[in-house]
Amino acid sequence: MEALAFRRLLLPAAALMPLAVSSAARADDADQTRELLAVSRSVVREAAGYSYRRWLRERIWRDEDAERYGFTFDKGWQQTADRSPSRPLVVMVHGFNSTPRRNAAVMRPVRAAGFPCAEFAYPNDWDLRESASLLSKQLKTVAKQHPDVRVALVTHSMGGLVARACVEDPDLDPGNVSQLIMIAPPNHGTLLAHLAVATDLWEHWLNRDDGGCWTRWRDSVIDGLGEAADDLVPESPFLTELNARPRHPKIEYALFLGTSAAVEAGELQWIRSALMQTSGRCPGFRDCSKEFDALLADMDEIVDGKGDGVVALRRGRLDGVEDVVVLPFNHLNCTGVPKTDPVRQVQAELLSRLQ
Repeated sequence: MEALAFRRLLLPAAALMPLAVSSAARADDADQTRELLAVSRSVVREAAGYSYRRWLRERIWRDEDAERYGFTFDKGWQQTADRSPSRPLVVMVHGFNSTPRRNAAVMRPVRAAGFPCAEFAYPNDWDLRESASLLSKQLKTVAKQHPDVRVALVTHSMGGLVARACVEDPDLDPGNVSQLIMIAPPNHGTLLAHLAVATDLWEHWLNRDDGGCWTRWRDSVIDGLGEAADDLVPESPFLTELNARPRHPKIEYALFLGTSAAVEAGELQWIRSALMQTSGRCPGFRDCSKEFDALLADMDEIVDGKGDGVVALRRGRLDGVEDVVVLPFNHLNCTGVPKTDPVRQVQAELLSRLQ
């Protein structure tokens, strides 16, 4: 879509190219003609593949913005690692439009058990390849400075894709990750990514009370403007490339998947029937009603017993991973304070795999 938009912007310039070429030809300057064509092709290729969202971010990015992302280690983590060399450094990787702070509760039993811990913060709505590269850089630094320390990555939601994109890519793999424990990962995407339009509005405008208009707008741009949501759509180019790779042979994988969604199967069927019955009265909806019905029919994400409210059980599974735990948890509370048995079970299962 962005490439198409740039091509449209370049049409006026492209229309002038024949005039320039014919002018050069009339001057019998073949070298100048070839040079003009080569430069023109290069400009068109670059513009067509360039993201306006990245362009906007680069215009307002400051060096100090990088300081908000990367690893934050627990105080004294290295001494803890030295006392228990058999235990990994446990790194928490958050999900879409989230932060390490929102996943702090799931790490409390891990810290209480004496594991060295760290958190990885990254722009929560960037292109996931960029986020994976940032994670790779951080892990490679750990590997260089602490070659004897092995790492266990604990991820929530989209963080599992960032971690997989890092360790399953030979160019990014740091070589020091021994475990990857993914909680509610959308390994094959989520249909709710189609509806992620207003997430920045919620995160930076409705769900916070600090900062003025400029600060909030700027933060939303720095954190990303929907690039991650594009990657989360089922069968996106990112997911197609990621899932074509094999699992890392030296990493122990585990999946925790939830089945506690908000809608019963019968309720979803009623919604579909009601929409189809009323769509004929709505001119704007009539033409797309069948496509919308097909989308709802496939939306296991929100059906109790089939999804956790965001990730469908069948889209969370991953070829080559046999350690799969299915629990009746909800996507948004599974890494929160353990007020329910399913959340307590998530923490117990996590701790048992680290020990």
